[in-house]
Amino acid sequence: MPHVMGAVLFAVAAWLVWSAMDRRRRALAAARAGVEPPPLHPSLVLMADLGPSIIIFGLVVAGGQVALAFWLTGGGGVFSLFDLAGFVALLVAYGFWVKVKGRYRLAPGH
Repeated sequence: MPHVMGAVLFAVAAWLVWSAMDRRRRALAAARAGVEPPPLHPSLVLMADLGPSIIIFGLVVAGGQVALAFWLTGGGGVFSLFDLAGFVALLVAYGFWVKVKGRYRLAPGH
């Protein structure tokens, strides 16, 4: 059963992208209907702006470290290139999800 881990990681990445796009669609539909999300507490405004960028930077560093370790160890004899691609796809999808979640806020109940 080679490449099982990569297939699972690609599936989770696809779900994250779908979830982000669904959130964006719902937020835009709510905005068109005139439903505004509640304002952020003043103490959270700065974190809402900086948080996604900090998380994405961490994901880039983590992805680079994993790719370098994979290259240096020849995959460790356990993981294939497909598995590595699935992991990197998961990191990219999570970064996209974080960015969309921060950008498109929803009112409670939407």
